[in-house]
Amino acid sequence: MKRISLVLVLAMLTSMFAFAASAESAEYSQSPLLDSAVNDGILPDVNDRLPETPKLVHEVLDEDLEYEIGTFGGTFSLYSTSVTFSDYVFAGCNEALLSMSSINSGEILPNIVKDYSVNEDNTVFTFHLREGLKWSDGVPVTMDDFLFVYNDFILNSELTPIISANMRSGGKSDGTPMVLEAVDDWTFTVTFDKPYGGFLVYLSIKGWSGYTDMLKPAHFLKQFHINYAEECHGSLEAYYEFIKPFAEVIGYDDPTEESVWTYVFNAVDLTNWEVCNPANALLTEQFAGLIDSNCPVLYPFMMKSDVNGVTIYERNPYYFKVDEDGQQLPYFDYIECRYVDNEETAQIESLAGNFTFFPAGSELVTMVLEGQIEGDYTVYQRPNHNCHAAIQLNATYGLNTDGTVKDDDASRAWQEVVNDIRFRQAICYAIDGDELNESECLGLGTVNPVYNLSHDIETANELLDEMGMLDIDNDGYRETPSGLKFDVQIWQSASYNVSTIELCTDYWREIGLKISGYATEGSLYATSRDANEIPMSCALCHGSDLWHQLDWNFGECGVLWNNWVNAGGLSGELEDSDKYLTPPDWYIELRKEVERMMTETPDVAVAEVLPVVEQTVADQLYTIIPLYARPCFLVLDSDVGNVAECRQFGVMMGMEYMFFHNPK
Repeated sequence: MKRISLVLVLAMLTSMFAFAASAESAEYSQSPLLDSAVNDGILPDVNDRLPETPKLVHEVLDEDLEYEIGTFGGTFSLYSTSVTFSDYVFAGCNEALLSMSSINSGEILPNIVKDYSVNEDNTVFTFHLREGLKWSDGVPVTMDDFLFVYNDFILNSELTPIISANMRSGGKSDGTPMVLEAVDDWTFTVTFDKPYGGFLVYLSIKGWSGYTDMLKPAHFLKQFHINYAEECHGSLEAYYEFIKPFAEVIGYDDPTEESVWTYVFNAVDLTNWEVCNPANALLTEQFAGLIDSNCPVLYPFMMKSDVNGVTIYERNPYYFKVDEDGQQLPYFDYIECRYVDNEETAQIESLAGNFTFFPAGSELVTMVLEGQIEGDYTVYQRPNHNCHAAIQLNATYGLNTDGTVKDDDASRAWQEVVNDIRFRQAICYAIDGDELNESECLGLGTVNPVYNLSHDIETANELLDEMGMLDIDNDGYRETPSGLKFDVQIWQSASYNVSTIELCTDYWREIGLKISGYATEGSLYATSRDANEIPMSCALCHGSDLWHQLDWNFGECGVLWNNWVNAGGLSGELEDSDKYLTPPDWYIELRKEVERMMTETPDVAVAEVLPVVEQTVADQLYTIIPLYARPCFLVLDSDVGNVAECRQFGVMMGMEYMFFHNPK
């Protein structure tokens, strides 16, 4: 008997459950806000707006939320310090073809698609559409929408000069691109020439990609695509005449110039990362007088207006999800996102009770808990989806690409010690994980058990003594075994890492290591990192907290090794190999295991591969992740229901099923 993968079984069971719930609901209901539009004939009846098999909402693991049947109505308000992006609105709106329960569980369920199956060797993925699924303008989603993206976007070299690794075999940049084929009007397959179980992860959560990589409203976008010039406009000349005023709005006078048509196309194509940007979401304002509708979407909310720093999102009347009582989601009628220019203003407005929701640091949380806020609010502690303060020791700082050490004392000193495991162990052992947890997380985080963070100063000193790192000149700091001065900076570009660095440099000073903090802004940090100019760093790292990001800061802890991997070193077909430094065997095996996390199915990746990656990173100690499950404090109006127990953005990704018990 052939083996059926766990993900296939889950997909089939979920699809059956959703279908059963749908069959039991002969009639669906809607928000009263839409009643007048239906009565006036502006909108069809809700039963005609929903697909034949609506998605029964189930976005998080059962243990993370006991769903309540919600109440329609109300405006969910929050703030953003950016005029073009709100991470929480983005999370609340984003939809993907599949969904991963609680964002990092490995359990993958159908979402926009009705169901899916995978062959035994993870090379052929079959997807079935939800018949009757509609775009926000009421036009049905069809196979043509998928074929349009594949043939005219992904395979169009002007719009997609480089096909993403996510769409190649094994999730590798040098893998063969996927092949998408329609089986019938409601079924399509995606085929790879090598196993790629992680394709399901990409279609659900990896990189927060959303559906727009694979699915776009062809009926709306074809008029802007040069391949459909004759079909939509009668001739190429008429097409250029049509896009000319659009091109002028974005700064181009001649639509026939090379690539100008692609700039116009991209300006009207609303990708998932652009849903919060008025210039992209409000086409009727950006291109006033040229177009009478915005790009259709499948999100629960869509931008309605942006006036004086206040952005309003309204419910999508064709949204495809329902609750167990057959109520069409979302429950909220509107989202209001207000722009504030700094965090101090945001704090003042938050304490004045002006928002339904706001994230808070420990100081603001204390003020809320002490009652220094207008209104009734509840503080929810949720684990963050990343580690804000991982410590990296760059194994290749001070090296040339041929492996020789650069001719300066800083390079020689670093290379003399960094690749000695005793040095890295001493760095780790000196850290007091419990104190870091108290200082950074109010004691509510988790000290990473795969590292020895016991503040064992005695053992750390013994290791450095054994290496021959002694304080030769009696200035309180150790020199390298050859007597070179050891004076290193640990870089960071985020304000929330400052206190971590202050504590850690104090720990290292206790063992005679002169390591000082150096703060810089993000672009300079990135430029210096990529140029291999940073010996130590403290940076955000997803690690195991969001394992499918494949992020253990390889770009910081071994810059030249990472360059070798990115150039195709793992494939064995590296061109110009003399330009790259070949990593040691353990590192090559580690990166192969990381790649394997994408070739295996999510259940295997989590159960078998992730522990190997975690342990190897911890054993080598070029990356030290002191804390995980760092707490994030989310403050919400106490009237809000269905607040999940999962990670920070997993909570807000359920905005469609959150609701007010007593909507105003």
